Amino acid sequence: MTTPPLSLSEAPEGAAPSRFRSMPLEVLVKLLVSFGLLAAIASSVDLGRVAGLLVTLAPLAGLAAVASLAGIALVSALRWWLVMETIGTPQPLRRVLALMFIGSFFTQMLPTSVGGDAVRIWQLSRHGVAMDRAFIGVMLERISGLLALVLMVVGGVLWLGEAMDPPILRSLLLASLPGLLAVLLLLSCFDRLPPRLQDLPLLGQGLRLLADMAADTRRLLLTPGLSAILLLLSAAAQLGSVLAFYFLAQGLGLDLDVTAALAVVPAIILITFLPVSFAGWGVREGASMVMLGAVGLGADQAVALSVLFGLASILAGLPGCLLWLRRGPKPAVAAP
Repeated sequence: MTTPPLSLSEAPEGAAPSRFRSMPLEVLVKLLVSFGLLAAIASSVDLGRVAGLLVTLAPLAGLAAVASLAGIALVSALRWWLVMETIGTPQPLRRVLALMFIGSFFTQMLPTSVGGDAVRIWQLSRHGVAMDRAFIGVMLERISGLLALVLMVVGGVLWLGEAMDPPILRSLLLASLPGLLAVLLLLSCFDRLPPRLQDLPLLGQGLRLLADMAADTRRLLLTPGLSAILLLLSAAAQLGSVLAFYFLAQGLGLDLDVTAALAVVPAIILITFLPVSFAGWGVREGASMVMLGAVGLGADQAVALSVLFGLASILAGLPGCLLWLRRGPKPAVAAP
């Protein structure tokens, strides 16, 4: 059974879907969580030392970190372009690149770490792509990136060994790989469910969408050459975050080599994906204290690095803001 294309044709011209227009309660809750976490972290570190570290950053190191983070959008755009080609919804590489930068900007500005994905789906649908195909393309691009990230996290945790503390966090991070593989297996089998389930009043539409997504998921995972390329691109994208932390540490004169950064930064990024705070603020700082502490950095140093990483991420997303302003409002296009 084929999912009926979802359309924005019923939305007001030039308006975003209601999900994007009004999220006051969600924004308020996530702001409170971020402020609460940051307040708790501030009470456990020497803010004077953190501020002293921040102002000592070498400008060239900061620029290198911003460039590394901007490079993530370039690599991720190529990965998304390949995914869209594979699922039969090809897009011009220039468009995909522009939308990826726009999504990266909104990821930093919206309450959740995946807010940019929602903007990408919406914008792609305004170029005539059916909403369900846009959703599937963005989700599969995200999933391919997440698989590489989780593999790197597990490798880093195994490399750290007993230095990883607390043990419960080590177990949870190691469990992320079998958990993700189980989700991928389930996602690949949704089109094998009895068709009558797709007629359920509340779940039917979602099940139809997942059933359509199943074949595309198998195509990406079971095509050896393609899956290898996607994994390599995803690993390269994650390397951008690792290098950003490394450059910032060098700019502050901290003892963090590339190997140690490679072991701990992917776990920081994975934990930051938890959708409980505003754009990851607070969660990332807490994760940095734990993970960077495992490789010998103090809490003050870890917090300073995390804050600089967050600021560098905002700067790296500014090209997306310029592209967004340059594109200007466009009338919504109903998907064929």
